[in-house]
Amino acid sequence: MAKSLPAEQVPGIYRRDLGEFRIATVHDGMLGASFEDVVGVKPETWEAAHRADFRKIPPRLSCNTFAIERAGRLILVDAGCGATTPGAGRQIEGLTALGVAPADVDAVLMTHLHRDHAAGLIDSAGAAVFRNAEIIVHRDDLDFWRDEMTLGRLRESQRQDFAIATAVLHAYADRIRSVASGEVIPNVTALPTPGHTPGHTAWLLDGDSERLLIWGDIVHLPVIQFARPEVGVVYDIDSPAAAMTRRRVLDMAATERWLVAGVHLDFPCFGRVEARGVHGFAYTNEVWSSAL
Repeated sequence: MAKSLPAEQVPGIYRRDLGEFRIATVHDGMLGASFEDVVGVKPETWEAAHRADFRKIPPRLSCNTFAIERAGRLILVDAGCGATTPGAGRQIEGLTALGVAPADVDAVLMTHLHRDHAAGLIDSAGAAVFRNAEIIVHRDDLDFWRDEMTLGRLRESQRQDFAIATAVLHAYADRIRSVASGEVIPNVTALPTPGHTPGHTAWLLDGDSERLLIWGDIVHLPVIQFARPEVGVVYDIDSPAAAMTRRRVLDMAATERWLVAGVHLDFPCFGRVEARGVHGFAYTNEVWSSAL
């Protein structure tokens, strides 16, 4: 009998070098969404753009994490969904395919502490997955999730985020580093991008001849938010501030000609931003390459 192909997708991994950095996108999975999740535009407008781009219905968001090696240190950006989300939570599977064990990780740079970024930091018992890693988080996100009043600001569907953040902060209580901005490890700079959450942070890697900006939730919906940065999502804590930040970050990436990567961009997530029209932008995926 002929051998059949796997019934499930193989681990999604993409390698790319940036100067002294060795970088891998590790696909965590796909997240379910609804056209009603959009803010600042009618749901039908997103749906029309989504269909015009030949995307699946109902909509699904790509969720990715990043593994970075430099100077003998192994660093992650975000940790994915863990066991909280059907169809996602495949970061450890991807790291294993790369030959990386959780104990090998030295630090995790967090864009913020929503569950699709932070739940993978803990196991089903609430214990730390990366037992040797420090967790680096913007101080405003730490303050936000440590404040009991935050629960009152969240939609019912977001309250699991608070529980996950609380569990993460407990599991890593002695290994959390609070940062604000500037260089946090050699050649890696914290760039505050508030709005989605108060301490939402992007990470700028300086690869000498090229820079890479890795963001979390600057863009959830690539088919519409580049062209219309004013469009937000219901997951934003402060939608107007998130929209202002999105426009600022996209303008910066276009002006500086940075390579960008985003947690919710289409795998393998690397690309370029350019200004388009008076107020919009365009995004071009970097062509996949077998050469590093």
